[in-house]
Amino acid sequence: MRGLHLADILNSGLGNYRQHHIMSYQQLRVCQHLQSCRTGQLGYQAWQCDNCSEVQQIGCSCRDRHCPRCQGMATAKWVQRQQEDLLSCRYFHLVFTLPHELNIIAHYNPNALYHCLFKAAWQTLCKFAKRKRHGQLGMTSVLHTWGQNLSQHIHLHCLIPAGALDKAHWHEIKKGYLYPVKALSTVFRGKMLAALNECDSSFAKVSTPTKWCVYSKACLTYSEKLVSYLARYTRKGVMSESRLVSATEETVSFKYRDYADNNRDKVMTLSCDEFLRRYLQHVLPKGFMRIRHYGFLANACRKRKLGLIKAQVSATPCKAVKPKVEQERLIPHWSCQSCKTGTLRFIGVMNLDEATNKIARTS
Repeated sequence: MRGLHLADILNSGLGNYRQHHIMSYQQLRVCQHLQSCRTGQLGYQAWQCDNCSEVQQIGCSCRDRHCPRCQGMATAKWVQRQQEDLLSCRYFHLVFTLPHELNIIAHYNPNALYHCLFKAAWQTLCKFAKRKRHGQLGMTSVLHTWGQNLSQHIHLHCLIPAGALDKAHWHEIKKGYLYPVKALSTVFRGKMLAALNECDSSFAKVSTPTKWCVYSKACLTYSEKLVSYLARYTRKGVMSESRLVSATEETVSFKYRDYADNNRDKVMTLSCDEFLRRYLQHVLPKGFMRIRHYGFLANACRKRKLGLIKAQVSATPCKAVKPKVEQERLIPHWSCQSCKTGTLRFIGVMNLDEATNKIARTS
């Protein structure tokens, strides 16, 4: 039985939504990609059975980073590349959260707000590292703009190796936490407001609470957990289609986890317009990098500095990492629907006209 897809909701409700809401060019573009994904509008892939030699056509995917159907293979390949950079040490996981009063800026200038968030979080950690004389930290940060119920909840997940590089010497941080979260929250608030004021003085006029939230999760020790965290927090989209329960022309129901009620799984029903409004507010600006690396993990120096660190780490090497998706499965393959025994092998790509002509010749 065919499952419910986000494209089905867009096909049935986007026309009515556009009559009552103004959409940005980027939002329209993302909707077009999601609606055309694997429908044949983007062309077809030709796959041939290695047993009966029958050629079958499969619609091309849109490869949009917002598409929930196109992230599985990209996630597996990205995680495999990141495994080479894992260090055999503990990792700290910090979450920098913006107060909801700043959400209004995301509606008018999301690029500036998100850039300031990355900048403020890294400057906060650098200030504490300098004060503690730790040296240079490394950080992989990932922007999330959503909560479980698709509301706007802008926060930054940061994975930080438990150590610092002082010139060419690696110093492990042996404490159970990186820095006190209350002190981090205070400094982060100051850095964020300063960054907003530097970007646009009108941003600093937005009223915000005096207490901000920086949350520290439990340390990660084993590489197996780190790989799953990398996949979960770096390539995860706004919503997995497995959470969709039902949809009509008027309403959409989906599953969510209520953190305020002991993490219970619940079902929320929204009007189609409200569901699309919540979903589309998380469309990122074109070209915006939501995954960024800092310090000794920065792209410009990562290879050289990780080489220095790995040569000095004396801890017991981590267990061999077993990726969730094996190497041979990184190449997609399906069983033949005709002979039921063969496997389809990719042979080429056809545009819509070529596929139409081929169907006409064989019919």
